[in-house]
Amino acid sequence: MKSATICAALLGTVTLPLAAVSAQTPAPATAPQIAGPVLMVTDLERSLKFYTDGLGLQVASRIPGKPGPGAVLTAPGTTGSPFILLRQRSAETSVTPPVVLGDGLSRIMIRVPDAAQAAARLTAAGFAVPDLAGKRIFFVTDPDGYRYEIMQVPAGK
Repeated sequence: MKSATICAALLGTVTLPLAAVSAQTPAPATAPQIAGPVLMVTDLERSLKFYTDGLGLQVASRIPGKPGPGAVLTAPGTTGSPFILLRQRSAETSVTPPVVLGDGLSRIMIRVPDAAQAAARLTAAGFAVPDLAGKRIFFVTDPDGYRYEIMQVPAGK
């Protein structure tokens, strides 16, 4: 299966060979939305200059923490989606799987109205999902190694 199969499973559009699995797969409450790419950068401020001064995007919010500081960028006058998340790579933090800067994505973020329902749907479709333990965000990897961050965002956000 390709990475598109995970998106299709979340969107409820995939037909799996096992009829029993398809019959058990819960339908999504509302369609998930792809939020935007997560790009690892070496110098956040330099990258922000490119995206804001160069491309005209706006900084919607700043994010502290690991793997390094980050920023959410959106188009002027918009709120929410789609957006680009920039994270500064820290030399002392290992990122799994390894990220080759400028050559690919860290992960693809998908918004869903209910993380537990999305996890149940992926599990029913035969994909490994971590224990949520009350979390609203989880990571899943497709058969080709592409990482997805599934995050619960209430409808209308």
